Amino acid sequence: MFTGSLPPASIHGTWSENLELRDIEDGTLLDLTSVTEITLKLRDPRTKLDEFTLTMSDGDIVIPVLTEGVIQWRVEADQMGTLDSKLYEAILIIEDEDDALPLVLGTISVVE
Repeated sequence: MFTGSLPPASIHGTWSENLELRDIEDGTLLDLTSVTEITLKLRDPRTKLDEFTLTMSDGDIVIPVLTEGVIQWRVEADQMGTLDSKLYEAILIIEDEDDALPLVLGTISVVE
């Protein structure tokens, strides 16, 4: 699990990220072959409501190479424009057939 922050994103631009997922014990990139779903939620820290959700099943999040531990997402400016400018909790959940594991818990500043 990682606690920190993602780089800021703007409500006026495209938000594109490549995120490396590494084993916390040895630092190697995770093998994502068994992943069945990835969900990224932006949650309002005050209300605790999820204001924005991206999923692999909807095509919002992709795994370019299953064995290389990298996920990618891209959110176009028109979708980003639906968000308020503020600090959100970013919650990334990786699921396989057996478990749902929160791998990244942190914050992202969405700015004007």
